[in-house]
Amino acid sequence: MTATGRSCPVSAAYRVSGPVPALFHEDPLFLGLCAAFDELLGPVVTALDCFAAYLDPWLAPDDFLGWLAALVGIDAGQDGGAGPVSDRSRALIAGAVRGYRGRGTAAGLRDVVCAAAGLPAGQVSVAECGVVTWSGTPGAAAVPEFDPVVRISVVIPPGQDPAWVVASARAAAQPALPIGSQLQIEVIQS
Repeated sequence: MTATGRSCPVSAAYRVSGPVPALFHEDPLFLGLCAAFDELLGPVVTALDCFAAYLDPWLAPDDFLGWLAALVGIDAGQDGGAGPVSDRSRALIAGAVRGYRGRGTAAGLRDVVCAAAGLPAGQVSVAECGVVTWSGTPGAAAVPEFDPVVRISVVIPPGQDPAWVVASARAAAQPALPIGSQLQIEVIQS
């Protein structure tokens, strides 16, 4: 209550007048200033208290997902026209950080293509060009041939547009390719 008898909205998260001595609680000017600060600082303190929920894509508000998608490097608009608030967009954002661990590997490339094209993992295969060699004797290891082409085979289920699946797969795979590699997508009709 203020000195004039009106009630002021006070955030339950934070009250400025709470930790001060009781002597100041008798002063109407002090209580009016505290109410003004409570109204000003309440939303800030509440947002900071709930910041972990803002970073969880399953709990974040719809208008915050665009920024969260940009933060983890996902284009939330590539959801088949459903918009940035669909469950698929939330799943893409949630899996983005986990996907960075496998980035540049054949398994990571397959996962990225599957997520973008909406296909199960069994319908996408990746033949990568990476080679490794070693020898117990220095200089004795044979240098293997290097093929710079990464081949991705995609099995397209009936009823899906092959051009859209290939375009989605290419758009997702291109940034995830190893450096110096080229991309070839093979389409298999089921």
